[in-house]
Amino acid sequence: MMPNNKSKALNRAAKSIFVANVKGGVGKSTLSIMLARSLAEKIPPQNITVIDTDLQRTATEFLSKSNPEINVEFIPITPAFEHTNISLVQQFIKQNEFRPGHVAIVDTPAGSSQRLWNLVAEGYCVLIPTTLSNADLYPTENFIRSMDKVKARYGKSYPHLIVCPNKIPFGQKDFSVMAERLKNHDVVIGPALRDLASVRHFYNGKVETWEKKKNTNAQNDFKQFGSFVEKFVLNEELDKIYSQNDVPKNVVPIR
Repeated sequence: MMPNNKSKALNRAAKSIFVANVKGGVGKSTLSIMLARSLAEKIPPQNITVIDTDLQRTATEFLSKSNPEINVEFIPITPAFEHTNISLVQQFIKQNEFRPGHVAIVDTPAGSSQRLWNLVAEGYCVLIPTTLSNADLYPTENFIRSMDKVKARYGKSYPHLIVCPNKIPFGQKDFSVMAERLKNHDVVIGPALRDLASVRHFYNGKVETWEKKKNTNAQNDFKQFGSFVEKFVLNEELDKIYSQNDVPKNVVPIR
């Protein structure tokens, strides 16, 4: 009998995935929650931990209501996310390395903090949600530039930086502006997540509306994104891509 995907997951190395951007309002918490939900269909839910460090506590609020359904662990961190609390997250990430098959998803607050970015640099990858607007792309590019500097300073190839086009207008297929903007950075562009009514219900706190809907375009987008993360992050396909000598610095887009 062939082992199923959830049993295979136990043989994977543990992964720490940070969801981060200096810009607020780009959908970090939503992406963290929906990624956990999607991965819970692919690996044992008890092998997923969501660490909520965002001051708005969106992930904690949602998961406290829906956790019996998806059965993932969630850890809220107190609002003063500095010093001691950063050390607590750092300790958890270190401990997570010894839990085969475990995935830690860290929802980070907006704003800049050198200690926070040094912590983010200890992860396997960083998911960076952004819209296509200049108001979001400009600070996003600055954040990527700061992460590039941290990686260069310590001579690290990790974390992989994955830009996540988010709140994308329905029918938008041209991402050349984003690709051109990021072409000199060591990033991957992941699948687009559309700006659809069901997602807006979620953004507005209408959890029940989201829960009642099944197989919506938005839910399909997040399932596709979960499959992308499983293949390129959990199964380390990104490592294989970057190990090729002829790979361009900017690997975009992966769909």
